[in-house]
Amino acid sequence: MSSFPKTSFFSPSRVSIIAASTVTQLVRMKVFLFLAPVALLFVALNFFELPIYQGPDTLVPEQQLRTHKNLCLGTMMFFTSLFAIVSVALIIPSDVEDRTLYTILCKPVPRLDYLAGKLLGVILVLLMAMLVMDFLLVVTLHHRTASISTDFGRYLSDLGFKEAEVARGQAELAKHGPTWVLQYGVMAHFFKACILAAVALLISTFSTSTLFTIAAGVMVWIIGAFQSIARDGLFVDSFAGETPSLADKILSTIISLIFPDFQLFESIADASVRAQEILGDDILKLGGLTLIYLAIYTVLSWFVFADKEF
Repeated sequence: MSSFPKTSFFSPSRVSIIAASTVTQLVRMKVFLFLAPVALLFVALNFFELPIYQGPDTLVPEQQLRTHKNLCLGTMMFFTSLFAIVSVALIIPSDVEDRTLYTILCKPVPRLDYLAGKLLGVILVLLMAMLVMDFLLVVTLHHRTASISTDFGRYLSDLGFKEAEVARGQAELAKHGPTWVLQYGVMAHFFKACILAAVALLISTFSTSTLFTIAAGVMVWIIGAFQSIARDGLFVDSFAGETPSLADKILSTIISLIFPDFQLFESIADASVRAQEILGDDILKLGGLTLIYLAIYTVLSWFVFADKEF
């Protein structure tokens, strides 16, 4: 009597193989074409005067660098988040259409391995894209910081400041250039894109339309960005003497449990733009929170995907 080899419940090697094939699949789909307009935007920012707010206490050179960083990080966030949703929405229907999914599941490969491999492949492509954009950000910001610092030093010298004072002013300005604090903001946006990829993976397991998966993923993106504002609104109402209704409290709790709070990630990115101090522990906690979200959405995807008949 022949015996069939047992398949382990979860295999990192199988996940890595599926992840590698997913990277190849996305590269063949020419997903990196979106980096072209990003590169053009980053380079163009060095040749245009950026519109900035010039209030009574505004330091214009610092504001120019903050505006540059804000535009670049915002562009990175938008493209990586949108790419995370769209790529996941395309890969599973693509596997079904060309019958690759049937071949994989007949190996047999556990469906958890398949989903985890697909998600890992998308995250790897996100990482490569983020590294390219981060390199462009650092190079262009370094060039702009050097240019502004030279003009700022010349301006202070013309005003009669001593050389030591000019050097001190330029050192303060350099804190708004390409620093490690800025990298924390880049990491926060990368973590956010990874969570959106996991959310799109869950939606794609029960969605019958790629367009619906993309629309629902974008909706989760929007809800996650504004749910903290809704909670703050309830708090303000209660603080002002207006007691929130039970339905509002229940709805707020459900939204907080289901949808990730992206304001946590945005706060880190905003702090990096302002060159404020960010503790390494905060990034570790943010990374741990990201892993928890990835695990939860992957397991939920597995539960839904397990009932699918292929």
